Amino acid sequence: MQFHFFENTLKTIQFGLIWLIYALVQAFVLVWIVPVSFLTLLGDGCIHSMLFAALGVLLWGVLKYGNFEALTLSQWLVNHIALAFLSVTIWVGVGFGLFYLIYGVELAKVVIPFLPIRTLIGLLIYILIIQLFIRGLKKVSVVEPESKVDVVQDNSLATKGHQKELLERIAVKSGSKIHVILVPDVIYLQADGDYVQIVTAQGKYLKEQTMKSFEEQLPDNQFVRVHRSVIVNVEMISRIELYEKQNQLLTLKNGQQIKTSPSGYKALRMALNL
Repeated sequence: MQFHFFENTLKTIQFGLIWLIYALVQAFVLVWIVPVSFLTLLGDGCIHSMLFAALGVLLWGVLKYGNFEALTLSQWLVNHIALAFLSVTIWVGVGFGLFYLIYGVELAKVVIPFLPIRTLIGLLIYILIIQLFIRGLKKVSVVEPESKVDVVQDNSLATKGHQKELLERIAVKSGSKIHVILVPDVIYLQADGDYVQIVTAQGKYLKEQTMKSFEEQLPDNQFVRVHRSVIVNVEMISRIELYEKQNQLLTLKNGQQIKTSPSGYKALRMALNL
């Protein structure tokens, strides 16, 4: 799945300019408080810009596939705190290591007292990036053109008139490979922009189709839309527990936890005859 800022040349240039501007701003700000030349600080800014640009690509992937929406509040906080700590630690540590290798031990000793400031800057940048990415994920579906998924579905024969055709298997073509997924092997499906992510014990697959069409073609007694963006195979549910006053939390057999909406839980109860 393609990084949002690599969709086209213009966005790639914008992405590069953002970090170049950051390097310039950092150099202009720190030159007043760090006893190092402006050119050295500019070089240091470029080093840290490139590091955070690379981290940004990784963070996009983590947020895209991490299914953070299904986490409880405490799990969401723990995951984001751990992700922030890891990102800032890598940024500060690797950045200082590269500065040491390029400019030598004497200049490295000069900037050591200012590492706490660097850490604070890194934390603020991380928060800004996460906020931008979360907003972006709500608006766009990011998929590499050469990896777009073409799906061929084999439908079961309809009986008479108004009965809907039920899926028995899904053939997903990704690049030069074709994955055939049997419907009973599907653990859950999750909306991913204009695509749907199919999750099985063997892996995750993307296909260009709407959640509504899946909802209409999957067996009603086996698959339930427990949330606006999630359809669950009820046979893969291992536990149901209260999450909030109006919501329930599903624990699936693969360990994944998914929050239901009130209407989704009502549909689930009907499917389970509760």
